[in-house]
Amino acid sequence: MNRANKNIILIQAFSALQCTMFLLPVIIPYYRDVIGLGFREFLIGEAVFSAIVIAMEVPTGWLSDIWKRKHTLCLGMFFYVLGFSVLFCANGLFTAASAQGIIGIGVSLISGTLNALLYDTLAEEGRAEEFRRLEGRRHGAAFYALGLSAFVGGFLYAVNPKLPIMVSLAAYGLAMITALCMHEPGREKRAPEKHPLADMAKTVRYALHGHAEIAGIILFCAVLYSSTKTMMWSQQPYYALLGLPETWYGVLMAGGFLLSGMAGHMGHLIDGRMTNRAIFKIMLAIVVTAFLIAGLIPGYHAVALLLCGSLMWGFGWPRVQDAINKRVSSERRATILSTATLAINVAFIPLSLIVGAASDVWGIAPVLAGMGIYLAAAGSLCLFLVRKPPTRRHK
Repeated sequence: MNRANKNIILIQAFSALQCTMFLLPVIIPYYRDVIGLGFREFLIGEAVFSAIVIAMEVPTGWLSDIWKRKHTLCLGMFFYVLGFSVLFCANGLFTAASAQGIIGIGVSLISGTLNALLYDTLAEEGRAEEFRRLEGRRHGAAFYALGLSAFVGGFLYAVNPKLPIMVSLAAYGLAMITALCMHEPGREKRAPEKHPLADMAKTVRYALHGHAEIAGIILFCAVLYSSTKTMMWSQQPYYALLGLPETWYGVLMAGGFLLSGMAGHMGHLIDGRMTNRAIFKIMLAIVVTAFLIAGLIPGYHAVALLLCGSLMWGFGWPRVQDAINKRVSSERRATILSTATLAINVAFIPLSLIVGAASDVWGIAPVLAGMGIYLAAAGSLCLFLVRKPPTRRHK
C-alpha cells in the first residue's frame, strides 16, 4: 500500500474517531440532570464554543499551513480530551461553558486541517481530481461514526449519565495516535509575513472582499449551516415537547446521521449534473420547509423533518469544500477553509442566544417557525453572490 492510500485510510479513521460523540443525543438531559442547567444555558455555552472557534479558527488554520498538519490534528484531539474531561467534572454554567470553549479550540485546529491534508495527499500523487469523491467518503465515515455513537449514547446514558463521556475520551485518545501515524505530504509552505495577525487578516480580506464568488459561498454557508446547527440542538427540546422517552433521542439522531453519511458518501454521483448554485437552492428550500412545518404544525410527523439539518450538512459540506479548493492555491487552502467555518460560528452566536431566550418565552415550536422565515430571507439574499466556478484558480 502506497503512502497516499495509507493516508486516506488513516484520515477516514481519524475523522470517525473524532466524531464518536456518545453524549451528543442526550447532552440537554445531561445538562439538566448532572449539571443542573437548561436549554438556554446550554446554548449560552454553545455561543462560548462558537466565540472560541471564531477567535482560534483562522490562527489555527494559519498554524496548519506553516506547521505539520498531522501535529496540528494531534493537538486538536488533545483539546478534545481536555474539554470533555472538564465537562465530566462540570458543576455549573462557568465550568460547562469553559468545557465547550476548550472543545472549540480542538475543533478549530482540526476543521480546515483535515480537509487540507487529504487534498495535499492526493495532489502529491497527481490525484487531486479524486478529492470530491474521497472527501465525501470521509464525510460519510464521520457521520456513520456519529450516528453509531448517538445510537449507543442514549442507552449508555440510561446506565450512567457520565458513561457516554468516558467512552468518548477513549476514542479521542486513539485518534491522537492515528494522527501521529499519518504521512505528511510535501507541499508549498507559506512564509509568515511581518506578523501572523497581519498574515491572517490578509487571508480573511482575500476571502471575504477580494473575490465575490468565494465570499458568496462563505456567506451562504454561514446562514444555512448556523441554522441547521440550531435545528440539530432543537431536536432534544422538541422531543421533550412531544413526550418521547430519552432513550429514543439517540436512535432518532442516529437515523439522521446515517442519512447524512449516505449523502456525503454518494453526493459525488450528481457531480456535473447540476450547478452548485442550483444545488444550494434545493438545500435551502428543504431546510426552510422543514423549519416551517415543524414549527407551525408540531407533531410526530415533524421528527423526521428535523433530521434534515444533518442531512444537508453531510450532502452539502463536501461540495462547499470542493468549490473553495478549486478557487484557492495550496498555500492558503487550510486558512480559507477555516474562514468558512469561522463565518458559520459568527452567524451562530447571535442566533443561538436569540433562540435560547425565545424558546424560554414562547416554546420551541414557534421559534422553529421563525427560523424558517429568517432562513428563507437571508439564504435567498446570499445566493445572489454565488456564481459559476472560475476557469482559473485565484492566486
